[in-house]
Amino acid sequence: MNRDVCARVPRACARSVGLARTAAVMFALASFAFAFSFSFSFSFGFASASALADGAGAQPATKGPYVTALSETTATVRVELRAAAPLAVELVGERAGEGGDAGPRRLRFESPSATMHVVRVTGLAPSTRYAYTILAAGAPAGTGHLVTAPEPASADASAPHTFLVYGDDRTDDDAHAAIVRDMAHVPADFLVNTGDMVADGGSAANWATFFDIERDLLRERPLFSAIGNHELYNDAAGANFSRYFGFDDAAGATHPYGTVRVGALRFFFMNGTGEWGGGPEREWLERALSSADAEAGVVWRFAIVHQGPWSSGPHGQNPRLLAAHVPELLAAHHVDLVFSGHDHIYERGDAGLLKYVVSGGGGAPVYRNIHPTATTRKVEAAYHFVEVTTHGDGLQMVVHRLDGSLLERCGFAKGAPWDCDSPLATASASREPVEASAGAVGESNAASPDRPSACICDAYPGAERESPGTRAWAAAASLVLLLGCVRRYAR
Repeated sequence: MNRDVCARVPRACARSVGLARTAAVMFALASFAFAFSFSFSFSFGFASASALADGAGAQPATKGPYVTALSETTATVRVELRAAAPLAVELVGERAGEGGDAGPRRLRFESPSATMHVVRVTGLAPSTRYAYTILAAGAPAGTGHLVTAPEPASADASAPHTFLVYGDDRTDDDAHAAIVRDMAHVPADFLVNTGDMVADGGSAANWATFFDIERDLLRERPLFSAIGNHELYNDAAGANFSRYFGFDDAAGATHPYGTVRVGALRFFFMNGTGEWGGGPEREWLERALSSADAEAGVVWRFAIVHQGPWSSGPHGQNPRLLAAHVPELLAAHHVDLVFSGHDHIYERGDAGLLKYVVSGGGGAPVYRNIHPTATTRKVEAAYHFVEVTTHGDGLQMVVHRLDGSLLERCGFAKGAPWDCDSPLATASASREPVEASAGAVGESNAASPDRPSACICDAYPGAERESPGTRAWAAAASLVLLLGCVRRYAR
């Protein structure tokens, strides 16, 4: 309060100063209590949920069980244990799908003593649901379900397949957990992750948190993932990613890239940080694409790569893919759609050669700095996941926001444009950049002709959210400044 006023009206001033001090103290106590309780409740609640899921530390499994490979007669079940022990996977066929046969009712597969177990189960019946139980040294270590793919020779091309696409789950654990809870309510055959599951691929704690959050979801649905640049942080070879989600080749070697077929769908999971002008991964992709050209019963082909060819976000295009003409290679081999992440946005686009979707809203702070380009059809900064359903030669997408609302519903028939775009939007791929769709953000930002492709995602200024710990420290710092001001002007 102004000192001249205090001199003229001492009693009122004293009363005001007293009230100010009292209010400051009450505000400080309340704010500290809120900051502490918010941070503590999040940490304690998350730890408690994790402890309950692990039987308060009694369960021997720290990660899994979960399924990372699937065919009409085989599946790969992965489990990591707290301590080395022999492991067994027991399966019981529950019911047969259309055209499937019940097959053996009970199967058992054993794995020698280890902490990480990758168990390939064989002799399964096509289109059949199995319940599986994990036993570590004879003790129960988890349960789950899987449904085998239809037999390729008899697969009905018109049979629907539904899968959920999400990615960039790192950093904000409560946002990631909320996305997972919403996904659990949407029926799907399997999950596809566009990469950046963790902030630091070399961090055991980061991987433990990812599996704690997704534990229940992964028990019921297989997960196939592309490797992200953050999986390579402090783990340049992607060893942890390969340990948990790698793809085995015909010789049994594990790679951070590979291909998966489920029914009439064929997926190619690529490493976007690779040197695509040549080398083992380029050779693998060319072989895999050529093999799929003649594959009976394949209707849809999808490429999954974390750093995709096109994006309206701050990372922008992937110059490695474009310089090596990878989009042209994919288009020549009838790939229908490219899914990517890296930019923490939702984007749907059409580059002429290929249609694409950027889905990077799985938990990492969303990016508001959006610059729609000539290829953009819809873009929005939002936490989300994408529900994809194929039925014959038609594909339909439903994009779910975290608040439960629909971001958009769109699809296309093979060889046709997106069915939700205006004629103007599809008339020419060489027109001026389109405006951001309703609900999109970042329109006020001037377009940058040279958007960087290097990762700037650790401290991006347009992030929508901060972690709970950051919010608590910010509240404490603000209180210190506030109390200093009160003391200064209350003298």
